[in-house]
Amino acid sequence: MPTPTSRRPPEDERIALRCNRKELQLLDSFVVSGEFGSRSELMRAALRAFLRARTESAVLTPATASPTGLLETPVHLRQDEVETFREYGALVSNGQLLTDVLAQLVRRGAVELKVAELVAQAHGAVRRATEERARVQALEESGRDLERRGVVGR
Repeated sequence: MPTPTSRRPPEDERIALRCNRKELQLLDSFVVSGEFGSRSELMRAALRAFLRARTESAVLTPATASPTGLLETPVHLRQDEVETFREYGALVSNGQLLTDVLAQLVRRGAVELKVAELVAQAHGAVRRATEERARVQALEESGRDLERRGVVGR
């Protein structure tokens, strides 16, 4: 049985990675540029970035739509915002997951800000502007037509 001093702590575990020559040359170019001190340092940074992206992706943007018909939508938030919403879920919303907290806050904001009404108003404004442009274009064409026929001059 190994003694406690003979075992390596988990942070000292090693993994092997096979790379082709081109990949190794690219890795070495980052090391030579001084961006990373060694291949290992670069690979640890890449692994941490990959794990962070996958973890955030799994929390914020699952790959499939839910069977309830709800759509998953990516949301770009700062780290401090994510932590605040996680804490809100844990402390205020009885342990709700981050995704559920965000959905609840979006729905509440949609009601309080009257988002559907604002969208309808914006659609109406766009429609009215389009109709007005069409009327102005018709008047311009009519004016050019009158000039061509010699009814009015410039």
